Amino acid sequence: MKKLNKETLRDIISMYYKRKFWRRLISDIKSHNTKSSKSQSKERNIPYVNKPGIAFSFDDSFRVNDWYEYGKDLFGYYDVKVTFNINAFHHYEGQREHTQEEIDQIIEMQAMGHEIAHHGFRHKNAANYVDENGLCTWIDEEIKTLFNWVENQTHSETKEKLKKPVTFAFPFSSYTEQIVSEITPKYFKCVRGELNSTNLVEFNHTGFVPSICIDQVKLDDVNSIKKILKIAKDTGKNVLFMCHSILPNDVDWNDFGWGKESEESGKWRISTDTIKSIIDEAKKLDLAFYTTAEIGGVATFIDKNMEKAIREKMPNPFEQWISISKLSEMTELDLSGKNISNLDGIQYFMNLEKLNLSHNHITDFRLLDKLPKLKKLDVTNNPINEEQYYSKNIAKW
Repeated sequence: MKKLNKETLRDIISMYYKRKFWRRLISDIKSHNTKSSKSQSKERNIPYVNKPGIAFSFDDSFRVNDWYEYGKDLFGYYDVKVTFNINAFHHYEGQREHTQEEIDQIIEMQAMGHEIAHHGFRHKNAANYVDENGLCTWIDEEIKTLFNWVENQTHSETKEKLKKPVTFAFPFSSYTEQIVSEITPKYFKCVRGELNSTNLVEFNHTGFVPSICIDQVKLDDVNSIKKILKIAKDTGKNVLFMCHSILPNDVDWNDFGWGKESEESGKWRISTDTIKSIIDEAKKLDLAFYTTAEIGGVATFIDKNMEKAIREKMPNPFEQWISISKLSEMTELDLSGKNISNLDGIQYFMNLEKLNLSHNHITDFRLLDKLPKLKKLDVTNNPINEEQYYSKNIAKW
């Protein structure tokens, strides 16, 4: 009998424990989440309200180059928004702050509709740091400092600014209940850790949200994820997937030149093929795709003029966050002459019947397809052929 070498034996043992972990996880998720009844299932088709979905959440912005190189076009192709959780510095290269090129990449992904969320100024282990230095010090040095840093970041060409983060992801998934209660909802709508008892999330959630890490270091195979997606579909809940680097399988981590100290970080990666498989399976199951903020019930907008115009329609324009549930109640909306160029965010108005978008700079109206109750529309004085947007179901307002 041929003797196994140490490396092969180590791989076999690792796979055994991975599969054992995923079997137990799937069993726990099933036992803690009840299937929806058939009557509920018929009504479970409204995005952001009760249509179950998934959210990808990527940590550590020293990985921004691979997010940008391999994630930007991938998510653009599938029309999927994700959440990128950022720090202000590079884990390696002398722990420098982000370069302007990296900041530009982050802002460009924000401009595509992705959520840019908070991951701590210097990626400190929250539980340990609070234990050693106190909660107030951690908030000052890790939370408030990154808020201030974000406020000062601008794209070198477009002059677009980073938006204030709505959600937070705990570095190392390390937290305490005291920390969670102190920072939500005072600073964040929801904060993401890793596993808990249920591992699936309801809509409009405030506080702690669990996630399931699907990096290669944790994952046995995509079939485990497919089973979890099916449970999310059956229960009407959402699942958050935590990841780190986005890298094709043939990319060698050592080529980044960060040395031995980065080897552990290099294990936390997910391949583009795995992401594609998950998205394809989610689409087969008719699951939606959300950001962490959207699962928390917070509306986000690409166009600052669009957001400003929406806020002006709210009872309290200065409210910390714009509630998706409040937007979904509106049946009529006049956004004429608001200097809007990007309609992203209009999809939250699921019950809208009348919409005035005249005298703006909008060229892409595809998001109007996500307004099932729209009956009257005005898109005059936009740089498009307006007649193509009226039909037997949608009349000119």
